[in-house]
Amino acid sequence: MYYIHAIQSMNNSDVFKQEGIHQKLVEVSENSTLVTPDFKTYIAPTALRRLSPILRMGITLAKEVQAAVDQPFDAISVGTGLGCLTDTEKFLNVIYTVEGDVLSPTAFIQSTHNTIAGQISLDLGNHSYNMTHTQNNLSFEMALIDGMLCCEEGSKNVLVGATDESIEFLNKLKPTVFENETLFTTSATFLAISTDKKESSIAVLACKTLANSADISDETNAFLATFGLSLAQINCFVLNTNELETPANSEVFHIDDQLGFNQSSSAFAVHVAHDFLKSSANEFALIVNRSSNNYLGLILLKNDKTHN
Repeated sequence: MYYIHAIQSMNNSDVFKQEGIHQKLVEVSENSTLVTPDFKTYIAPTALRRLSPILRMGITLAKEVQAAVDQPFDAISVGTGLGCLTDTEKFLNVIYTVEGDVLSPTAFIQSTHNTIAGQISLDLGNHSYNMTHTQNNLSFEMALIDGMLCCEEGSKNVLVGATDESIEFLNKLKPTVFENETLFTTSATFLAISTDKKESSIAVLACKTLANSADISDETNAFLATFGLSLAQINCFVLNTNELETPANSEVFHIDDQLGFNQSSSAFAVHVAHDFLKSSANEFALIVNRSSNNYLGLILLKNDKTHN
């Protein structure tokens, strides 16, 4: 198992540095805004003015997680579906409007998907393994699997996270590009995982991705059967689909009610499930990520505190 030693999030709910966030969720609306701390507490003002919101969130969350575990990371694995959209838009506008002059490389450098993981590494002074995964709504799951593999190879403290941001231009693309009609949001979640239990009791038992999933019920049941489990034994579901029929006595969180359309929503779903298990005597939580019709992500968490 891969124990979660620290986890932090930022989005339109007030969840940063909060306990029991499953009780603090706010439904997304057109008036929702990103709730953030004073970034100057975590990032030098001279650097802060050059960083877009997605980079500010990533660095701040990574620093907070590292402070909680009190040791440097042996590996960093970050997922993002759409990358640094604010800087991408800025870079494209510069190309479109500037004529006859040499373009500054800054906007381009900060627009690439791996800028998030790179900036975290630079700010933490971390020279270990550093990887970015971008597989649409399964980006976090792929980053998590990579982090789990790092643990298997001997890493003792691995930073895993995912973040995606919303910009106004996405609303213009919605009618032709996006199937989901919900609101776009900005969100980031980072966590430290390790095979060492220490004081943590909440662990990632498994993570699975499927690119061509026809029947979500069959796939989910087969996934759980691998561990001798059934849907009836899952105490908490955090999902973004109505395709899966959940047991009547289980706790269910529809993460799209809080985050709308966000390709890193499954990362925050892990945080919700983590805090639910941590505050209860329940044993299992399942994250079901079905935000794209062809893709399915399944993450199983276990409370190892009272069950072995």
